[in-house]
Amino acid sequence: MAKTEKRPVLSKGSSKVLYSLPQDDILLAEFRPELGVDGKKIFKIKDRPKIAAELQAFIFAYLETYQIPTHFFSQNGSELLVKRLNIIPVEVTVRNLTSQSFAKRFRHFKPKQQLDFPIFEYLLKDETGEHLVNETYLYALQMLTPEEFRTINRLASKIDAVMKSFLERRGLTLVDIKMKFGKYKGVIMLGDEISPENITAIDNSTGEEISVASSRDSREASKNYQLVYSRILPSAPRGATAPKRKA
Repeated sequence: MAKTEKRPVLSKGSSKVLYSLPQDDILLAEFRPELGVDGKKIFKIKDRPKIAAELQAFIFAYLETYQIPTHFFSQNGSELLVKRLNIIPVEVTVRNLTSQSFAKRFRHFKPKQQLDFPIFEYLLKDETGEHLVNETYLYALQMLTPEEFRTINRLASKIDAVMKSFLERRGLTLVDIKMKFGKYKGVIMLGDEISPENITAIDNSTGEEISVASSRDSREASKNYQLVYSRILPSAPRGATAPKRKA
């Protein structure tokens, strides 16, 4: 799809801008050069629009080969076409090990501690702020039914397992991963992003924790971003296309 000069802006987020298109159920996602984190920090990531689009296209297409439904439609340079989801305003985090920031919050754990059972966290984000919740909040707020909550948990667990194995083969141990889901024509699917911004990993060759979100400045954030990019797509030239999607 060729670039359109002017499109109605649907929303501006901390990492991308969404545009409406004539086709009502498809949106255009344009990644921003800067990345906002926690509403406090802004990182300038070198070549981020192009890299983010390449990574998203590859990762979403890869997950779909495991029958994980995503909002990805196609890639066009530094832009993505995505299905227009009714987003569920809950961020789901799956923790396999404890990150440094998590260990600071919960002194029962040590950094890089392997968890006997993955921890699932649900962060409700709305106009009042961010709130850790459990499923009963979501039922009471009529955001999800018990069946939908089970579907999200099943998908989150599967995505975590697939990405953990994928990254392990590339010399990275997945510490935690953050996900958002939405509904498209009644089907719950993965939305937003799976990227260096919402995963924490350990570089198996150095033992160092890699977290773009926890970086101290733009230089460190860019370095961490590029490291994860090079591990996921080590031989991909700029403008590389995603793997072919199954019909």
